[in-house]
Amino acid sequence: MDGTQKFDAIVIGYGPVGALGAGLLARRGWRVAVVDRLDDVYPLPRAVRFDGEVMRMFQELGLADTFQEQTASMQGAEFLDAQGDRLHGIEFPEEFTDASGWRISSMFHQPLLERTLRQAVEAYDAVTVFKPYEAHVPTQNETAVSVQISPVMGGEDVTLEADYLIAADGAASPIRKALGFKFLSLGYDCDWVVVDVLLKQPLPHLGRYTQQICDPDRIVTCVPGVGNRRRWEFRLNAGEKKEEMVDEATVWRLLAPWVTPETAEIERAAGYQFHAAIADHWRDRRIFLAGDAAHQTPPFLGEGMCAGMRDVANLAWKLDMVRHGFTDDASLDTYQMERGPHALDLVDHAVSTGKLMDALADAHVTGDWPTSYDAAYGGERGYPHLHGGVLALQEEDAPDGVTGFMAPQPRVDLDGSGPVRLDDLADGSFYIVSAKDLSGQLSDAHRAFLTRIGAKMFVLDETSRLSPELDLHLALHDALIVRPDRYIFGVVNADNPLSVQLDKLQSHFLP
Repeated sequence: MDGTQKFDAIVIGYGPVGALGAGLLARRGWRVAVVDRLDDVYPLPRAVRFDGEVMRMFQELGLADTFQEQTASMQGAEFLDAQGDRLHGIEFPEEFTDASGWRISSMFHQPLLERTLRQAVEAYDAVTVFKPYEAHVPTQNETAVSVQISPVMGGEDVTLEADYLIAADGAASPIRKALGFKFLSLGYDCDWVVVDVLLKQPLPHLGRYTQQICDPDRIVTCVPGVGNRRRWEFRLNAGEKKEEMVDEATVWRLLAPWVTPETAEIERAAGYQFHAAIADHWRDRRIFLAGDAAHQTPPFLGEGMCAGMRDVANLAWKLDMVRHGFTDDASLDTYQMERGPHALDLVDHAVSTGKLMDALADAHVTGDWPTSYDAAYGGERGYPHLHGGVLALQEEDAPDGVTGFMAPQPRVDLDGSGPVRLDDLADGSFYIVSAKDLSGQLSDAHRAFLTRIGAKMFVLDETSRLSPELDLHLALHDALIVRPDRYIFGVVNADNPLSVQLDKLQSHFLP
């Protein structure tokens, strides 16, 4: 060998985001190199929750049922006052699922999740993992990107070359800094101490609710984990220092209202400064930022890791379309165009949640109680959707309440063989789903186009739909056109004929 190993893609960072990105590319036939400076998964939990959209990404890798067994549901989430009385909240019925077909919140243990995800990724022969290796600053030209990596424990350097590189190398991202990209702050930087605890015995009084305790003496977040795991996050008050507040005696004093050394064991206590920021650029030609390298959020919504997962899910299918010659390199600019505003909206939502906690704590003293709970759990502020990019509607168009949102996923039975989730049939492709057969409306040109990009058509009448997630959409519209990342490209109805919508879809591809 000449010292250079060639791949289709290089992923820097083997956390959950990097691992998912590698897996999504590998299942599309890409040869992927993954580089990480740690020899094993980080042994302590950091992220603790993912949503139904992320479970659909795991479903694409064949891991959903495994993660369903490894996770736990949350019964609800609420804001409490200093006396423990509810100010606002929401409950989730037992075994509640949302339009994704999965739980709205799955609580997990990150080291276990990472090990399971890595095992699935490394089962692909096309994936090569380099760890522990330190990645240097990548270089690129018109045809490739390359990066030199050095063994952390010593040894010879290796040079990797690929068509593209995904930098999922964390909030401190050396690659982002080397590219000169800047973080744009939303102005919410607060010091907290995060404490993970293992319960020694069941403590029913703790419940299965995420709680934001808006006490003027100290704002506290309580999070139910999976199994015997619990998390507390303590907002530091003026004059307190993170280094001092993680002292064991101090941590037990903070935990005293809930647990004691007799009932629990401290797994870790760490000081953090919660940030709210987003990178000004996510792409430099063949290099893309993803996850914490591109955006950071306070953890109040539990959407930090989820946002990173959305990044690589958005990027993987677009890179694959370019690789197959279906579209050109310029289409990759839609990555930041779509993901940037979506991620920013969630970061801003988390900031609003944090500010609401502050306002509620202050109100105990001032009597000036907030008039809006939109940012609270169960409030009126919903999750964002896409507003432009590879969609039938663009930012200047009036929204229709469907385009740019996640497509619902029902359980279906198309051939009498039994129930299956719709994503399993779609298999990471574009698809058109309708209640009646629309194939007669396809022109020869559109039929050839759909065949070329591997799109599928599903006819789901009432008897083939075994759960109601799509019922309303198919009652109001003739069809939905859905992208590989499960976002709705556009609707088909009297105002938007199938031929017109397929023309719009085809405009994003090469002739």
